[in-house]
Amino acid sequence: MEEEVTKTEKNRPEHLYKPGVSGNPKGRPKDTPEDIIRKKATKELIAEYKEGLGEALVLIKPVLIAKALEGDVPAIKEIHDRVMDKAKQATDITTNGESIQQILVEFIDANTKENTNTN
Repeated sequence: MEEEVTKTEKNRPEHLYKPGVSGNPKGRPKDTPEDIIRKKATKELIAEYKEGLGEALVLIKPVLIAKALEGDVPAIKEIHDRVMDKAKQATDITTNGESIQQILVEFIDANTKENTNTN
């Protein structure tokens, strides 16, 4: 027998989270000293990369424009995408009018029931 899922339970299955109760009661773990060093090094590397890229773009820009003027389609596309922004592509994530999340909730419910029955 299939249980009916109400609208409020659709996004919050009863067996996962109760109203007002966090899914992560202990919160995010504190960064270790290694994490702090790694994050700082990553930020520095990204900053250096951006700085180098900024300097290189001054040299790259005229070459890219020249290629586009010669008819190089990838160069034309690159300039167009940067100036006009890439075209947005709509994605439909529904099936038979039901959201994909509903299907996942039913799948989780089915797996939980199976796991409960086998233990």
